[in-house]
Amino acid sequence: MRSVLLLLPLMFLPGLATAAGQAASPQDDAALLGAGFLDGHPDMKFRQWGMNALQQGDAEAAMDNFRKAARYADKPAQGLLGEMYWYGVKRAADPVMAYAWMDVASERGYPLMLELRDKFWAALPLEKQAEARAQALRLRDEYGDAAARPRLAAELQRGKRAMTGSRTGSLSNNVDIVYMDGGVSRTIKADRLYDPTYWDPDRYQRWQDENWMKIRRGTVDVGVPTVAPAPPPVPAPADTGGK
Repeated sequence: MRSVLLLLPLMFLPGLATAAGQAASPQDDAALLGAGFLDGHPDMKFRQWGMNALQQGDAEAAMDNFRKAARYADKPAQGLLGEMYWYGVKRAADPVMAYAWMDVASERGYPLMLELRDKFWAALPLEKQAEARAQALRLRDEYGDAAARPRLAAELQRGKRAMTGSRTGSLSNNVDIVYMDGGVSRTIKADRLYDPTYWDPDRYQRWQDENWMKIRRGTVDVGVPTVAPAPPPVPAPADTGGK
């Protein structure tokens, strides 16, 4: 039976990852990527590298990059790690680690992450539940928002400084910024490149939260992104305390 990841297709569907009335997600904007946008967003950068590796069949590289993204508070990467452990993508399944990662991924209350966390919990053998809770707490110490968001905030600030350089005036003027892309000189409007939504840590998280709070289920066969009907719901556990 082929493994099925519910989160992966959402990374390939701009319409699901973009709030209504907003511009396309930065990961779907070639001009932003060419201008070095991802260098200041390690959460997106490492998640993208992880997805690329997963599509190429390199599960180890995918998980390594998802862990790096997870250190910068990337909830999708944390959720993908949970699913890869759950389904045993090119490795033995590990339900304890799967639950622990999905617990961290669900800490902001994203509906899809909560649904998956509860599904994993409901399927855990009783004798594994204490171990899973303890592992989730250990992961939160390193990857939870309290630890990871300050890392991301520092990188956003560093990345913005590196990109603006001496062009401070361009932050408030709709001027053309020149950059090199594959040896070709290109331009991008400053108001796109320096949109505070993507550089102010609090606004950046609000933008992410607005998007992910809306997202429900999709499925994908590993390596071939497709949307399919959702499976029947799994009853939530009677007691999920201690997470």
